[in-house]
Amino acid sequence: MRRESASGLHGPLRLNNFERSSIKSAKRSLDSMRCASRWAAGGSGVVLRVRDVKLQLDRALKFSRPSPGKQELLASFLTAETARLVELTHPYLMRVHAKGAVRPNHTDVPYYIMDLHADVDDVDDYIAREQVSEQDILQLLERVLEALSYMHSQGQVHLDIKPGNILVRSGNSPVISDLGFAKVLQDDTGLTMIGGTEGFIHPEARRFIAEASSDPNRLRGEALRKTLRPAWDLYSLGRTILLLLDVADERENRPLSLYTHRYLKLLACRLLDGKNAMDETLLGLSRVALEELKYESVEDALRDIRKLTGGYNLETRIPELDQFGLDTIQASTFSTTPFTPRVKRIVEHDQVSSLGGFTQLSLLNLVYPTATHTRLEHVVGTFSAMCRYTIALYQDPINPLFRQIIREEDILAALLIALLHDVGHYGLAHDLEEADVEVFSHEARGKELLRDASTGLRRVIECDQFADGALGWGVSVDRLLSILDADVPRMRGSVRDRLIHAMIDGPIDADKIDYLIRDSTNLGLTYGSVIDVERLLRVLTVVCQQTGEDTYVNIGIHEKGRVTAEAVAFARYAMYGSVYWHHAYRALKAMLQRVALEYLERVDARDKSRKMGIRRAVTGELYPALRAKGGAPHTLPLMSMAGGGQIHPGDQAVLDWLADRAGPAGRMLADLIEERRLFKRVFVVSRWGNEVLWRAVTTLMSEKDWRRKLEFQRTFQDCLASAVDRVEDLSGRSSIIVADARNAFLADARSDRVLVMVDATQAKPGASSGLELIQEEDRRRARLDELPVSRPEQSHLWDSLRTDLHESLGKVRVVCHPDHARFVSALNRETVEGALQQAVRGT
Repeated sequence: MRRESASGLHGPLRLNNFERSSIKSAKRSLDSMRCASRWAAGGSGVVLRVRDVKLQLDRALKFSRPSPGKQELLASFLTAETARLVELTHPYLMRVHAKGAVRPNHTDVPYYIMDLHADVDDVDDYIAREQVSEQDILQLLERVLEALSYMHSQGQVHLDIKPGNILVRSGNSPVISDLGFAKVLQDDTGLTMIGGTEGFIHPEARRFIAEASSDPNRLRGEALRKTLRPAWDLYSLGRTILLLLDVADERENRPLSLYTHRYLKLLACRLLDGKNAMDETLLGLSRVALEELKYESVEDALRDIRKLTGGYNLETRIPELDQFGLDTIQASTFSTTPFTPRVKRIVEHDQVSSLGGFTQLSLLNLVYPTATHTRLEHVVGTFSAMCRYTIALYQDPINPLFRQIIREEDILAALLIALLHDVGHYGLAHDLEEADVEVFSHEARGKELLRDASTGLRRVIECDQFADGALGWGVSVDRLLSILDADVPRMRGSVRDRLIHAMIDGPIDADKIDYLIRDSTNLGLTYGSVIDVERLLRVLTVVCQQTGEDTYVNIGIHEKGRVTAEAVAFARYAMYGSVYWHHAYRALKAMLQRVALEYLERVDARDKSRKMGIRRAVTGELYPALRAKGGAPHTLPLMSMAGGGQIHPGDQAVLDWLADRAGPAGRMLADLIEERRLFKRVFVVSRWGNEVLWRAVTTLMSEKDWRRKLEFQRTFQDCLASAVDRVEDLSGRSSIIVADARNAFLADARSDRVLVMVDATQAKPGASSGLELIQEEDRRRARLDELPVSRPEQSHLWDSLRTDLHESLGKVRVVCHPDHARFVSALNRETVEGALQQAVRGT
């Protein structure tokens, strides 16, 4: 409804005698003002249209409208506030030009003179107009938030935000009016009057309303000034936006796109200060999650509105996301990688650059000669993929959740996680972890390095700006650790932390995309080429599901990208079958793990201080250290270390360090590896051949108790030697099974040489959760954001490939010293299986 207004008042209403006396007093007192005949009245005041005869401008004169008997109390409250209201100057705030008081019936009645706005709409009436577009609505809300942000920055709160107090002038220019309840925020124990409107007043403020009122627009009460919070305004604004969305929906031509409607509703629900009603949720977020994600300031909400209006540019704010920046590094086959000064500082730090000192795939180059790429290459490639993942999720055209809730500091944390997720790695780490994940854990070492202030890495991470003026990261190490420790299926950690964790450790995470493509390309295989990265990026989304009082959140895909995402599972399945579980590489891994087990037996691994041995060695004593200026030791970058042969120097250093401490057996195995005389596969047990034995051995070898695994290996060799020794008649057998070969085998076995070992692959699920799809019909449904999102569909093919990877490709292999491989391979199956079964029972 078009009307003339100064403060959102809907008059005329009947005045009492006191109010009539106030008007007469004003006419006598204000020499420069001439009162017009028109007037309006509302819940909090009485407004006269006046003419400033000196300036020849129309103004509005507003008196407070007190409850009977409370004139003096209200006068004192209002007098205290108007001094600050005069100081507020913003184009979208009602301007107060003067203040004063009149004395009808010997009682001070404060007044103030404000702008008078003619021919304006209440904001809900304005949005109901058919010609108002989506752009108009977004621009209007941005301006309202700007005005409220300014008011809060001046230490004041409005306390009565509602559609009737937001006026819209021509040119889509809003005015927040009716500052009668506006208050100065102070840490003061004194009382002040507060008020508001039913349905828009914050629940905390509602508790201070002393008495019920027949007029829901005239809620009043008294509260301690120190209890007032800006969040009370945010709540009122959130309820206002929800009402405006309903008004827009009622129009015949709905002005808002589905995406914008969802975005604005999410913003409104986050403004409600965690006081959401049952129906004030969306996108699968629970009320508990909305409490966590609530806005802390109106400035945060203004930033999120600007993400839609174009006033916020992500690439400008975070230059690492600018794919067309000047400084780049070619670290990925599918993307240009920005190489900003702060990225350079991380990559060139000793603890990160040392990742270039060992290969990504350990000693696989002894089987695939081109597998020489380093862990550092993978780290930078993962960072490159994370940049693209961030942009893709930010630009998700269906689900606005990532774009709105992930802040700049969250994106910086995600990029750092990509750069530092492998910072604890060292040569042969993955192989040694299969021997004992607690002792050799690269993840535990990585967290220790992040916490350790002496390395200087923490200082680089947490610095806001470097001495040369370059922009810093400004992310706390504690935040990075909380992301690493987040658990998606168990819903452990904050919503934001779990979401970022899923980007680096999930079914289609940035880490996995890089290593599958990188490993495949470097090894000359085609498996990685089946991954259509560009298509995958276009279908990435956030999967969100309310689970009880909590919210499950993960990275998933829109259903139209099902085949693209499932191709990642195919590539992973093929790479395990052809590369990571290649029989020769598995034999090499078995040798490395036996070296590690022999090492563990020689140290008191039960003593936690000794469990740090390998981590300390990698950090300090293992590699030559340089003493930097100032005396702090730093690890020499491994790429500068001298070395020879096919084994990379960094991997060689770890192998030698372990072998020197693993006794004769460990030294012998290390020498064989260096000579590339690998143990040979002589016997295989698959699930399909003998499931009982296969499962028994794989279960035993998957245990964390390294002592049991070492005992099993030794027991098996003893059992096999005993079985061979019991064979008395060799006549009629293969020419390989001759007395000399048997005697040589038994002689070496009795000398405690390592002759045979058992290798069993361990289950590799690849992620703690499956691949989840947003179903097609959910994308096409009408605007039904009030309804809970249906449960995401699980990709059965992904689950099958993930679980069947070990079931169908996993093998138990007996590998043998190359000097005795021909002899042992000629033994019959019953002999070897019997020894395996006896070893399992005896361990």
